[in-house]
Amino acid sequence: MVSTATIISMFVPIIFSISLFVGFIMLYRKKTGIQVKPLIIGAIGFIVFTQVLEKVLHFVVITNFPTYNDHPWLFGTYGAFAAGLFEEVGRWILFTWLLKKYRDYKSGISFGIGWGGIEAILVVFMIVVPNLLFAFMINSGTLEAQLGGKMPAEQLETIKESVLNNGVSFYLLACVERLCSMFIQIALSLLVLLAVTKKKFTYVIYAVLIHAVIDFPFTFIQTGHIKSLWIIEIYIAIIAAVAFLFIKKTERKM
Repeated sequence: MVSTATIISMFVPIIFSISLFVGFIMLYRKKTGIQVKPLIIGAIGFIVFTQVLEKVLHFVVITNFPTYNDHPWLFGTYGAFAAGLFEEVGRWILFTWLLKKYRDYKSGISFGIGWGGIEAILVVFMIVVPNLLFAFMINSGTLEAQLGGKMPAEQLETIKESVLNNGVSFYLLACVERLCSMFIQIALSLLVLLAVTKKKFTYVIYAVLIHAVIDFPFTFIQTGHIKSLWIIEIYIAIIAAVAFLFIKKTERKM
């Protein structure tokens, strides 16, 4: 059985992710002002480049290399650089082609909030909502009856174990991760914007490399080679602190 406390905790990151998006808009609306077009373009850009184009590449790669779990270092390198390329080059394309009149600090912040905010909502919903549904099925004893014929028994057992083993801390830590990721996405958006305004594509390369370094350890969580979420959360918190300092420093450069 999935405890009542765990089920309640599943709702926390859902509420938090929406509040985070709205909260950052309200915060920076007072601090720097918000540009609506970069905000919307950032949100749409994340969906197009990561949830459509990048997902197509992943589908092709995983279909052709089904044993990727056996090679975490190789798969981690691929996944990290794929994310870096699609996201950072995607930002550069959008700033270059669609946001020619929006290249000040305020626009960069707005774009980053749009990109990071929609990421927070989508990531949380894609992870938590299915787990919530699975939890209700487990508690009602209908999981096998409803999904048994739709997926292999091993996959169903893996899902069941995952939902049963992910306690309250798992869902609360998701809130911390989304907050940290928001600062990182804003910082990377400003770095790519600097590449456009200063006409230095090397900044985009730096952004891709930084993004790859950030994402690389997450592969080991997905493949089960890292068990402790605290290691990842501390890692991402340190990067978020550096990102926050970069955001403050960049304000004086633009």
